[in-house]
Amino acid sequence: MDGIHDLGGKQGIVVGVSPGYPIPDAHAHGVAAQDEPTFDVRFSSAELWPDAADEAFVHVGVFQSYLERAA
Repeated sequence: MDGIHDLGGKQGIVVGVSPGYPIPDAHAHGVAAQDEPTFDVRFSSAELWPDAADEAFVHVGVFQSYLERAA
């Protein structure tokens, strides 16, 4: 799952991937769920906060099911 991805309408670039891991939301509520890899997604600060941030990169660890391939 490389390339540019969408998270809540924001676009970032996948720069790394970690092995499958239990999704905390599901396990905390006793819901059966497959382990999922997490992706290290790099966002520009301007993408996340267009009017209120110095230029920088923000890295977020995101489970695969929360990402969509950007158009």
